[in-house]
Amino acid sequence: MATIRKLRGRWQTQVRRRGMKPRCKSFDTKLEAEKWARDLEAQVDRFRAAPDTKILENTTLGQLLELYQSEISPLKRGAVQEMQRLDVLRCHDLAYRTLVGLSQQDIASFRDERLQSVAPSTTA
Repeated sequence: MATIRKLRGRWQTQVRRRGMKPRCKSFDTKLEAEKWARDLEAQVDRFRAAPDTKILENTTLGQLLELYQSEISPLKRGAVQEMQRLDVLRCHDLAYRTLVGLSQQDIASFRDERLQSVAPSTTA
């Protein structure tokens, strides 16, 4: 069961379950706090464990793309072209977002922005 309380003008949610480390997070609204608690409890019920998001909170999309570009891309036949595409993506503001903060809307807005400067066949 989640505990939600107001602390220093924000809403703090704490989820404690047997067999897992307690998780705590603060939100601006009570509705966001309740939603996070429900989602986390549902994941625990479904998978019997809570996901560890510390890596996602500290890793940016750019770091992930850089790692992919150095380890995976050189092994492919079209490595040069793929690296060029990854360089374009790594120069965009999107690359500075953490993985936990990245959303479908961010990816869609990048696609729409890219369609303004290139042909549709290059974004597919």
